Amino acid sequence: MVFKNKQDNGLSLILEPIEGAVSVSVGLWIKSGSRNERNVQYGYAHFIEHMLFKGTKRYSAREIARIVDRVGGQHNAATNREYTCYYINVVSDYLALAVQLLAEMYYDSLFDPLELEKEKNVVMEEIRMYEDTPDELIHDAFIECMLTGHPLAHSILGTHASIRNATRGSLVSFYESQYRNNNTIFVIAGKFEKSQALDLFAECFSRSNGAAKPKPQPQVKPSRVDYHHIEKELEQVHFCLGTEGINRDDEDRWGLYILSTVLGGSMSSRLFQNIREKEGISYSIYSFHSSYTDSGIFGIYCATLPENYSRAVELIIEECREMAIHGITEEELQDAKDFMKGNLALSLESVEVRMGQLAKDEITFQRSFSFDEIVGLISSVSMDDFNRTCGRIFGKKKLSVVSVGKLAGRNVPEKSIAL
Repeated sequence: MVFKNKQDNGLSLILEPIEGAVSVSVGLWIKSGSRNERNVQYGYAHFIEHMLFKGTKRYSAREIARIVDRVGGQHNAATNREYTCYYINVVSDYLALAVQLLAEMYYDSLFDPLELEKEKNVVMEEIRMYEDTPDELIHDAFIECMLTGHPLAHSILGTHASIRNATRGSLVSFYESQYRNNNTIFVIAGKFEKSQALDLFAECFSRSNGAAKPKPQPQVKPSRVDYHHIEKELEQVHFCLGTEGINRDDEDRWGLYILSTVLGGSMSSRLFQNIREKEGISYSIYSFHSSYTDSGIFGIYCATLPENYSRAVELIIEECREMAIHGITEEELQDAKDFMKGNLALSLESVEVRMGQLAKDEITFQRSFSFDEIVGLISSVSMDDFNRTCGRIFGKKKLSVVSVGKLAGRNVPEKSIAL
């Protein structure tokens, strides 16, 4: 059973004791990410994520790492376009340790100037690593091209210039505008007693720290770049084809999940079977959807040799057109539903996944969904629902093309592709 409470100081608490678990996942979620940055702040949300591990009033950066490592735990963080998460997974005996450490990082991080200057280099090395990883680079380039002019478009990591020019004052200013109790959710899932968790939370997260002032989000309708290529010395061409998707709370999201599953979401999907198994021209091909508060993207990723690029694009377009015109079979619809239900059941065996799902549902819907409720929503998708969603994604649309690799000198049409 899920327990939810909002403290007097504005901080939200969500608890889910899980019978049979032996570990516990503790997460601190800030409802702020890269979309909350202004131009000169690109990369700040992610940089702050790094700095919260670099020392507090009580612990050095080394001690923060040792506290979790010495009990065999896992601790990490992730910055998204619309949220930032810090989490610790430990055997349930060490719940207090996890709660206390996250509270210390949240309230009392130092932003030490010497550590900050060193961490600039670490973040810029991370940027270089992504630039040298084409299957990562292509997704950033794709989002930038699909959401041009929108606050979601820029890279989460920022740029070398924005990171190099960051100061302690500018980072702390961003931190203080976003890391406030009314903008924070604390989640615990796994093996624990509710009374113990409530006592720990009251002890460690009782401070008031002001309120985050909502940053007005401009009502921007993003524009799309039809075609963009990054010429790079690589063995393969990595590319994405895509179109507009739907918002993350859209009623048709379950139909979209089914569409993506049938088209390119599993080993038995149409794209995988045709392009990898039948044609043998790609190792990695899949469809994906990225949904946000006020926007969404649907895309297909593929990597192949430059000489096979045009053929791969042609085959992908054929599959999209086939689905747009003829839809899917009843058997494919049922298989996709069963696949999604099975994947959901397996994923929820992880207390970390349960913790993350609780937080993301709270951020989007201000409520949680039980396993049975989600299964019911999946089961309720009819063929009419699927066809309506398919029409929204593919109907009378064109696909943008974004690629990275060696295409210079090849006769590749530099334009979007109509369905």
